[in-house]
Amino acid sequence: MGNLVRVKDKYQVTIPARLRDVVPLHTGDYLEASVYQDGILLRPKRLVDTPKRKPSILEFLHESRKVTRTREEIDVALSADRASWD
Repeated sequence: MGNLVRVKDKYQVTIPARLRDVVPLHTGDYLEASVYQDGILLRPKRLVDTPKRKPSILEFLHESRKVTRTREEIDVALSADRASWD
């Protein structure tokens, strides 16, 4: 048998600790609810803050053209930018 939860007042459910340990959830996190033929699926959903948005390719090119860089320096800068997106 799977993990059994009970629907409480206001249709609230508690996610069992066993599941929270597998899928790290924290108070205030959002879950995306999808309806399927045989039930409801809840998936953790991260909301992206506007200040942390990914720079556009045009912004990157504009910034890259300000300074003369080698191909290796550009690769390192790209890797650092990509790492900051997560």
